[in-house]
Amino acid sequence: MRVYAQQGYGTGANGGKIVEGLQQGFIHGAILSPKDYRIERVSDLLATMSSDHSRAERLFDPQVYASLIAHDPAAKMGRLLENDYPYFGSRRRSQLETESTVVEDLRACLAFQRDLDVTKAIAPNILIKRSFNSIEGLIAKTFIRHAARIWAQVGDDRPLLATIAVDADALQDRNELASFLGDITVLEEPPSGFYLLVANPASQIGPELVDYRTLAGWMLLNHALSVNGFEIVNGFSDILTPFLCAAGGQAGATGWWANLKVFSMDRFEPPSPGGRRPVLRYLSKALLNSIRFDELQRLRGLFPAVLNGLATDSLYDEANGSQPDDQQAEVLQTWDAVSSFAPPGTTPSLDQCVDWVRNSRRLYDSINASPAMRLVGRSNDNHLDHLLGGLKLFAELAEIDLR
Repeated sequence: MRVYAQQGYGTGANGGKIVEGLQQGFIHGAILSPKDYRIERVSDLLATMSSDHSRAERLFDPQVYASLIAHDPAAKMGRLLENDYPYFGSRRRSQLETESTVVEDLRACLAFQRDLDVTKAIAPNILIKRSFNSIEGLIAKTFIRHAARIWAQVGDDRPLLATIAVDADALQDRNELASFLGDITVLEEPPSGFYLLVANPASQIGPELVDYRTLAGWMLLNHALSVNGFEIVNGFSDILTPFLCAAGGQAGATGWWANLKVFSMDRFEPPSPGGRRPVLRYLSKALLNSIRFDELQRLRGLFPAVLNGLATDSLYDEANGSQPDDQQAEVLQTWDAVSSFAPPGTTPSLDQCVDWVRNSRRLYDSINASPAMRLVGRSNDNHLDHLLGGLKLFAELAEIDLR
């Protein structure tokens, strides 16, 4: 199982957070974001990674899925509409219904990545909203069907990942998902693998977590594609990374802001008024959840099992109220926690995932038995039923026996 940095705004000078994560061995690569990074900085970071961390994966998400809202003058396109990224432009859905336009966009985007020092190229795509059986679904399959052929024409022998970006709700229709998988696993010219993005709508559980039906569908995507010999990289997967890798994926990614932990088009939508800096959190492996630093301070003495026992625990000094110095500490702790679910070169098993959820339930029950200790809001235990339910539903759909 591999964990990548999902790069975005606030990376820091000279690759800051990403370089530190690589040096500490918490991450195994990075997925760079043109929205938040000038091409000079992209090239510099890729060069640093290639020179100092040559075994790390270097990926570039072209973010063409945002092109359908780029016509809105209030949209947050960042650097995408600047001269740095000439392949990117505003598109209407009707334009992409013409196959030649899709091919043109693929060619421009992949020719651009050919000149980047990436270890794999990522082919662009649009977001499939609501249903695979839709105009967006047809356009997405057109992007996927032509990707490998265009890369062979403009690229080189580096692997190519095709993007599948889909709304969480669309993954819940088993029949449409099965039909989509049936179409993309029999391509005449297939890519080497897929870059999977699941847009998670607002829910009553923590934003890094998903409804059990969505989790089952996401895991089934990983399983079916892996069985057919494809490499799978899950973007914006955060704490779900070990569950997705247990289903067949090879890698997941997460970053330092909420919009780098969860894939959402809100990242590009016009900004809402107000807002404040988020409270720093601690990802507890035992709880399978991120809790506030002040909640960690309240719990750690009576329930030491909430601590991971990893080196990055020292960043949450009890003498300082468990509050880390800055946001970089939070992302280093998150990367350390997620990557430690499976040692390098190994993959979690589905039975391990079930055990993690059941052990987490026991710990939450102990904490919740004391009203003064009970965790509320996004730190509570609502996600556990979804995790276990997702595992069980996935096992049923994939015809796999769970312990």
